[in-house]
Amino acid sequence: MRRLLPILDPLVQSRAANCWVMFVVRLWASSTARLAPEEGLRRLLWVDDHLQERIDWLAIELDEGVHAKHRLIGYHDFFVDRVSPGDRVLDVGCGKGELAYDLSIRAGAQVTGVDFSPSVLAFARERFQAEGLAFVEGDVLAWRPPHEFDVVVLSNVLEHISSRVELLRELRMTARPKRFLIRVPSRERHWLVPLREELGLTHFSDPTHETEYTVPQLHEEAREAGLEIEELEQRWGEIWASARPAGSLEARAILAG
Repeated sequence: MRRLLPILDPLVQSRAANCWVMFVVRLWASSTARLAPEEGLRRLLWVDDHLQERIDWLAIELDEGVHAKHRLIGYHDFFVDRVSPGDRVLDVGCGKGELAYDLSIRAGAQVTGVDFSPSVLAFARERFQAEGLAFVEGDVLAWRPPHEFDVVVLSNVLEHISSRVELLRELRMTARPKRFLIRVPSRERHWLVPLREELGLTHFSDPTHETEYTVPQLHEEAREAGLEIEELEQRWGEIWASARPAGSLEARAILAG
């Protein structure tokens, strides 16, 4: 199938050729019927991985450098709705700056985005500009906040880090936020996840992930870092959570009802 992909690409430019492409693909897929179920599944899932990777790249091109999921699933709303005008927000691992910009424009916050990648920060600075919005280059495992923040945002960041509890604990002590807003991928997003693991295949949604989360795991890591999760929701295969430093007046009031 790897050798067929470059051949198939030009063919799909016409409607007539689509029929031929689909015939070839179906023929190849049908050939897995001669294999043991485990091996057939491995081959089909390998092809699916390549298709999904290409779909992601095209979804980024569709919105001129920003993945279409930002627009389609509205996940920024969880963060924007929990930030108040004038809040000082630290967006850890801000990437291209899409969420940081929304927090600045829609929530009226003073936002600092930090990321280790010069290329994504260059995109962020060119594409997203607003008063009170700044982007800083730094490795979040070594970088230290220059002052206190009201809110720390970690959107699809923790899963990339092995020392997750240590990072949360460090941010709690140095940034001293009143609230953490967290988004992580759910391990329980699809039945194919445990199947892929059973077949010995990569079962994370991104090969750079160190982990993907269950709800109890997120609660446990937050607790070890000295945080209490006050709100949690799951959708679109991900977990969103709001947490406060354990023992804070706000956290005690919320937990008390």
